Amino acid sequence: MSKLNVLVIAEHAETQEEFKSILAGEYEILTASNGVDGVAISRMARPSVIFLDADIAQPNAAGICHSLLAHDDVKSIPVLALANSEHLTGALSSLANLKGVLQRPLQADRVRTKMQEVAGAAAAAGADVKNTVVKRNAPIRVLSIDDSSVVRKLVTMILTAEGFKVATASDGLDGINKAKELKPDIILLDFVMPKMNGFQVCRILQKDEKLRKIPVILVTSKGDKVGDKFVDQLGVTGYITKPFQPEELVNKIHQTLETPTEDTAVPKAVAPKTTAAASAPLATTQAGASPAVQTNALDEGKIRAIIRKELSKLLDQELKTTVQKELENFSATLDKRIERRVIEKMNEYIRRAKKK
Repeated sequence: MSKLNVLVIAEHAETQEEFKSILAGEYEILTASNGVDGVAISRMARPSVIFLDADIAQPNAAGICHSLLAHDDVKSIPVLALANSEHLTGALSSLANLKGVLQRPLQADRVRTKMQEVAGAAAAAGADVKNTVVKRNAPIRVLSIDDSSVVRKLVTMILTAEGFKVATASDGLDGINKAKELKPDIILLDFVMPKMNGFQVCRILQKDEKLRKIPVILVTSKGDKVGDKFVDQLGVTGYITKPFQPEELVNKIHQTLETPTEDTAVPKAVAPKTTAAASAPLATTQAGASPAVQTNALDEGKIRAIIRKELSKLLDQELKTTVQKELENFSATLDKRIERRVIEKMNEYIRRAKKK
């Protein structure tokens, strides 16, 4: 049975390590050193319990709890506060998601007992989700390409718990090399990365005969409208929007792998020709269908392939133009700074010369 995960939000590494030493044998421990990361990790990993240092700053503990309550997907996660006293005062004490207080110094038995009290419902819910996953003879091999170490860790934790075999890469170039080496069943791909972005990775995958049939799920924070555009223009199989829920990611992978190979986006450009050829005998035998119908089907396949190629060129050119404009703007700004600095130095030299 997979371990439940818990999140420790504390500024000091010593506090994080203290919780790890107490709970590591029974639970999967996630950590965050500030509230912003804590809320983000909570929304992606949905921990069973959140341990929150009451003395954390910017945002403070009450602000973090308010942020959690503002999101439907994490507002029900119980929060246990770590404080110098068992009796809290102020805004934090009255918040609905605060379910208890752990007093410093931490006592291992007290932490475990309190954890078990508040995590029962979450454990049952987690078991229900796991029971819905289809069992396979061999583990699904996933390659996660993302420059965010937090995302890579969360993806690894979520998928490993469900029986997947996960490899990770921190940039596009590393991802291409690992794809060639490992031949994964599916690739999770971030779009904005150093060295090689998601667009460039897709182009290379599509040109490699051994890699072009691997389904690619784009991991994006841009929303459905942009995600649909990426599917059309980049040749990816699908997309998932950050932040995502664990079961959402797992289901997306299963749905993608269960889709027939000829329907995947990477080889889609040649799919219409195959379909038209296969259906040609049927077309001639049904209700007087004419040969012109078959010709139109083939033409449509060619047109779609040409459109995809042209869109790729346009997107590539748009990226180049954007980069060029940024470089020109930076160069102009730098020239102005240098010019001002030279004038300042000349004026300073003139002032010194006059004094002499």
